[in-house]
Amino acid sequence: MQEYTPALPGHLHPAITKPHAADEIMFESRLQEYERMFGALGVLPLGTRDLFDAGCANGKFLQICSRRWGATEARSIGSDYRREAWDAWHAANPETQITFVQRRSDEIDFAPQSFDIVHQSMLMSSVIDPFLRRATAAAMWRVLRPGGLLVSYDFWLNPTNAATSGIRLSTLRELFPEGKVVYKRSLTLAPPLCRRLVRLGGPALRMLESLRLLNTHLLIALEKPRQVS
Repeated sequence: MQEYTPALPGHLHPAITKPHAADEIMFESRLQEYERMFGALGVLPLGTRDLFDAGCANGKFLQICSRRWGATEARSIGSDYRREAWDAWHAANPETQITFVQRRSDEIDFAPQSFDIVHQSMLMSSVIDPFLRRATAAAMWRVLRPGGLLVSYDFWLNPTNAATSGIRLSTLRELFPEGKVVYKRSLTLAPPLCRRLVRLGGPALRMLESLRLLNTHLLIALEKPRQVS
């Protein structure tokens, strides 16, 4: 079974202190789409729901869930098999109550049905070994409670990185056959193009993103059945 090395986005990489301006614009647009999704699915505020971020790199996403959407840090857990990004982030956020577990996502050993929301961001596209990808998906699904949400934000197309394999809706249907698709959006203007066009400004880039013709990512939420067959 091969090891995998998920690529870290600029906002999460320990060696990058300031992301490209275009990446910041798309990141904020992505967060706004998350907010629309959580609102549409009736889970705002996140409150005391138990959250798990698989392949988290650091605690930034879970911290955003707390500060922006009312999640409880003490009920938020992230895991990654590397800890460098977490350690760098934690040094700047020593007061956090978010828990970090150093472990590969296919090897997480939380009790079954431990979390209300399981999230992955650009982890699954980095797991290109089919057996390891299925094992990772199975572990994530196992710890999700019936009625809970599995939220995936990932590339469906990344022609510049041969070390990744796109995650389409059909991919998620295959990996999580019991899951009901309750939200799906195409978002994030292709990063190389977005960076070239950054001088056009945020409104223009968000308008291009809204056309969905040149977007490279999908935000998808699957609901786990309350009665699992």
